Amino acid sequence: MAQKPHLTDDEISSLFSALDDSGVVSSSSRGAEDRARARRLFDPLSSNNPSGSHAAEAITRTAGAVIIGVLLFILILQVVYGVNRRLNTANLSETADKETVSHALSSGVEWGNGFTQFPETFQVEEADEKTGVVEVSVTDTTSKNELEVLSNSQIQAAALATNALLNDKINRVVYNVYVLTDRSGTYQTDGLFGLIKASGTRRAVLTFVWTKEQSEHTSYIDWQLKIIGMDDKTAEKIQEQVNSVSSLIDNSTIKQSEIEDEREERQRELMLHGSEIFRGSGGTAPTSDTAASTTDASSATGTDAAASTAS
Repeated sequence: MAQKPHLTDDEISSLFSALDDSGVVSSSSRGAEDRARARRLFDPLSSNNPSGSHAAEAITRTAGAVIIGVLLFILILQVVYGVNRRLNTANLSETADKETVSHALSSGVEWGNGFTQFPETFQVEEADEKTGVVEVSVTDTTSKNELEVLSNSQIQAAALATNALLNDKINRVVYNVYVLTDRSGTYQTDGLFGLIKASGTRRAVLTFVWTKEQSEHTSYIDWQLKIIGMDDKTAEKIQEQVNSVSSLIDNSTIKQSEIEDEREERQRELMLHGSEIFRGSGGTAPTSDTAASTTDASSATGTDAAASTAS
């Protein structure tokens, strides 16, 4: 058996100094050592875990790495999406045929600082550089009324026509707009973020015709827009929806006749207010009865005077 090393004189003195008269280690000295050890282990200003665990640091590092990874992933997706969309955007100013026009309607075209999307249901009727005509038909299933159809379709037609008319061989762009309606004529739209497709009777609403003409005497190029299908009924509905604030929340209780009546009533009030100012605040306006009696009295006086003269 290996022998343990002998204690030195100082270690022996320290060991026996902690013993009491009964030969047991004194509790006071043992408590002082425990308190000193506790003070060394549990430092409130230290960032170290007293138990020696590093789980908090691991969780913090993992959370930070996940957040940075998600942000980088979103940034990369945006860059890839933007580059891919620009590469796939059709340039009708170079080539305008059925394939390029169909691709433009499906992927969108550049317009302003962004892109313009077109309805999912479309058909390319004609796209020929020999005839110089591009004609498409779309079915709008996102607009709820005539005003929304006009505003949305006008932007889409302008974007498509601008890209196509920049082609020297194209001088006419026709954009036909159709909607789906039920038996009562209400527009049907897609629901649940486009997952539930609209259904109904397909009906033509508007047609936008963009033409390009070059003057013989000048170097200017004239672009003209003609909207076909704006009948009296459609124009009246659009006017009602533009003038009525309640149309923004799909409330059609306010009619154009009520708006005109209110405008006429305001004009009458202004005229009455102006006449009172002209006569002054102290005078009172003669009523219709007073004016009538005055007229009768004057006519009677004139009759009497004529009778006495004749006699």
